[in-house]
Amino acid sequence: MDKNCLIVIPARYNSQRFPGKVLAKIRGKAVLQWCYEAAVKSGLGPVVIATEDRRVLDFAGGIGAKCALTSPRCQSGTDRVYEAAKGSKKKFIINFQGDEPFMRAETLVAAFKTMSAGYDIATAGAPITDKAEINNPNCVKIAMNRAGRALYFSRSPIPFHHPLSDLKNFPWFKHCGFYIYRRSSLERFVKLPPSPLELLERLEQLRALENGMTIGVATVKMLGPAIDTPADLKAAEKFLQRQK
Repeated sequence: MDKNCLIVIPARYNSQRFPGKVLAKIRGKAVLQWCYEAAVKSGLGPVVIATEDRRVLDFAGGIGAKCALTSPRCQSGTDRVYEAAKGSKKKFIINFQGDEPFMRAETLVAAFKTMSAGYDIATAGAPITDKAEINNPNCVKIAMNRAGRALYFSRSPIPFHHPLSDLKNFPWFKHCGFYIYRRSSLERFVKLPPSPLELLERLEQLRALENGMTIGVATVKMLGPAIDTPADLKAAEKFLQRQK
């Protein structure tokens, strides 16, 4: 499939839970720079950072990254991606969230390949190996069918493992927070109003599912921690230490 993609990294500085997190350092390198380098390494297309803050704009210039200053009124990362991608003619738009410093280029490529099955949107997930994540609401879980089509995303443990089930070793899967959109799917998505389940779980991908859009999930072996709170920086250091 032709890699006709634009990768947009929404990098909001004024995060509610952790202001400035995209410029926080892990091993001396900003979270955003980790993301940018993985996006470039994927080779799927040009990369642009989208932000509402000149501090991020200046940082992007310092690492040689293209950056778009977008409206502070954008309600979500996807809205910011859409604004930054308006001038592009690329067929696929990738929303590579700026708080996923351990995203592997290979994960992006694997998700992109699933688009050949005709999905509106693609993303990725990995089996949960740390049992503490199963009940952690910051770890978003996925229920999907055998073909890898997402049925639901939740902050709760899904699917429920009934004690009488014969599927004793059925894995839970956690979601990696990025999305690959067909341009037409992105245009449709941003025009839809927030949906009830989206507002309930605070997960914008539920808006797509509630409106009949399809999401394909590439299964990968491992996902690193996202940066949502200052405590996640310590988790990131531990993750890097384990990789050694």
